[in-house]
Amino acid sequence: MRSRLRSLRLTAAPLVVVPLVVAGLAGCSGSVGVEPAPDGAAPMCAQVYTALPDSVAGLQRRPTTAQGAAAWSGVPSGSADGQQVTVVLRCGVAQLTALETAGGCQQVEGDGATVDWIPVDDGDGRTTWTTYGRVPAVSLQMPADADLTSAVPQSVAKAVSLAKKTAACS
Repeated sequence: MRSRLRSLRLTAAPLVVVPLVVAGLAGCSGSVGVEPAPDGAAPMCAQVYTALPDSVAGLQRRPTTAQGAAAWSGVPSGSADGQQVTVVLRCGVAQLTALETAGGCQQVEGDGATVDWIPVDDGDGRTTWTTYGRVPAVSLQMPADADLTSAVPQSVAKAVSLAKKTAACS
């Protein structure tokens, strides 16, 4: 009788776990599709990710499909056209080369932290800002809108500053 009870307990446990996994997957709908960064699973990316704010420039945080990535969407504060936009942050992206940083480096301060960024015009109405001198490197892709490109890097500066600083803008 004892061995029969033991086998019943063992077979019942997986039945309890399965509904929890299915319920967890059901919450993934509506996620922002993001290509994973090469080092997005780095432990430091997890620290940056958990320190990120719930909102930036009036946009609300949304779940993403990639580890080490965050997204915010909505209508930006002060938007004249009322268009919905999405901002994507990816931690663990490739470091920029010296040639890629030739366009300029901008120090951005926000919430008591300073982060150096290299902004690059993507040529499609979007701008990608990539950290300079941080390991792992972090990128922000957002519409090339002056209000967003000043507010978003400031809003995430404190979280991004957790990545190890190895160099600074000169």
